[in-house]
Amino acid sequence: MGTLKHVTIGVFGELQNNFLKKLGNKGTVNDIEFRNNSGKDYVCTLCSPKSDKVAPLLQAVNLVDIPIMVFDAPSPELGEAMLAVDARRFPLGILCISEKFGEERARNLIMHTSLETFDILPFDPSCVLDHILSDEFYERIPKPDGATKVPIDNYFSVKSVGTVALGIVKRGNIGVYTKLMVYPTQREVLVKSMQSQDKDIRKAVTLQRVGCSLKGVKPDDLKRGNIIAQKDSITVSKTVTFQLIRNSIISDEISVGASFFVCIGLQTPVGRVKEYNGDIITFELEREIAFDATDMAIVAKTTLKPPRVIGGGKIKIN
Repeated sequence: MGTLKHVTIGVFGELQNNFLKKLGNKGTVNDIEFRNNSGKDYVCTLCSPKSDKVAPLLQAVNLVDIPIMVFDAPSPELGEAMLAVDARRFPLGILCISEKFGEERARNLIMHTSLETFDILPFDPSCVLDHILSDEFYERIPKPDGATKVPIDNYFSVKSVGTVALGIVKRGNIGVYTKLMVYPTQREVLVKSMQSQDKDIRKAVTLQRVGCSLKGVKPDDLKRGNIIAQKDSITVSKTVTFQLIRNSIISDEISVGASFFVCIGLQTPVGRVKEYNGDIITFELEREIAFDATDMAIVAKTTLKPPRVIGGGKIKIN
């Protein structure tokens, strides 16, 4: 058997996540719903936001390798999901358009956005998975090499095991009995054991979702968005700067001192605008966060109703 194909797929644009539910078996569910689908040569992690709050949407967008935009019924949630996916600037993506929605209508909505380059597929979950797992498509999915980077999406305590953190290996690999750091708290941890798809493993590779038993931290020490990584490979700061590429939907003025959600990885602190010159924006955040030069930031208004997503950009590190 060849190397397993690992991929995390996000499904966006639906209220009840019906398309997601047809793609895999139920996994962890809180404000992000996870599903799993595996075969002899692949393991797919699937997820969708399960909340009307903007933070889970932004976190899910930053979590996945491939976004699927589902065009089945018009709604404010569909519009906001489009804005969030566009802000993330994915190199690859899928558009699934139902007959009742219509391809022309969908094409008009995505005009002049990064979604214009996405592949258009029939409104058929099995067709979508076959397309993503095809050798031609899968080989185009970025698989970064380098220092280990595992953002934590869920965590809990298991009797006789201890603290377990779930996350996707976004870069490099991770192995048992490895000493790593949890950022931004910079606590040293030992990876005691690991599981993937309920099976014990000794090593996890880029794009693989893994559960790590960690010595050195308790669940109360962790937050969603904490990063497991090698020492000195991650920046920790309360200030972040990036080039903000705004969408054309929200034209509100951005003034110094104004507050917004700033989502970097799976961290979504509130930040106040410290400087805004041209399209370069600097935020002073409510708490320290962890990031590196590969991370994207997505900015959203703190209001209760959509549209809230303003835009995004790649982090600048001095």
